[in-house]
Amino acid sequence: MTALPLAEWRDFYVMIGTAAGVIVGATFIVATLASGLEKRSLGLRGFITPTAVHLGSVLLGSAILAVPTLSPLAFAILLGAGGISGAIYGVVVATRIWHMKLDRDDRVFYVILPILTYSGMAAAAFMALEPGMPTLETLAAVQVLLLVIGMRNSWDMATFMITLEKEN
Repeated sequence: MTALPLAEWRDFYVMIGTAAGVIVGATFIVATLASGLEKRSLGLRGFITPTAVHLGSVLLGSAILAVPTLSPLAFAILLGAGGISGAIYGVVVATRIWHMKLDRDDRVFYVILPILTYSGMAAAAFMALEPGMPTLETLAAVQVLLLVIGMRNSWDMATFMITLEKEN
């Protein structure tokens, strides 16, 4: 098993990790705004917490990938564990919110894309065990997609809060 060229990706992971950290902070503000709402438990468990988890995954993944001495086996194990855990968590979230009247794009961004993205992360773990596979490119796509999902969902929740306040 040859070493992966993680050092070449360092700037990429610093950039998306920083972006994810900033958006996690904004998500905490949204959670604070939701504190006075009815049914806030479902909102937290079904929408706000999963968004924070996705962004936290990008942040944690970026931190792990910035470790200069990460062995390929450790890389594959961490990546596989994160991908499988994320996909399972995505299914749990789906069971919480699937019965709700959600727009199609909400179903895609809160349920379908996260499960597919974490599955892609798990697939990248298996790719890491075979030389010549596009492991780092796959992982980069996964991390960017998780960041986009988090940004979109944070914005969706913020606009929901703003609209809800004006309607009351």
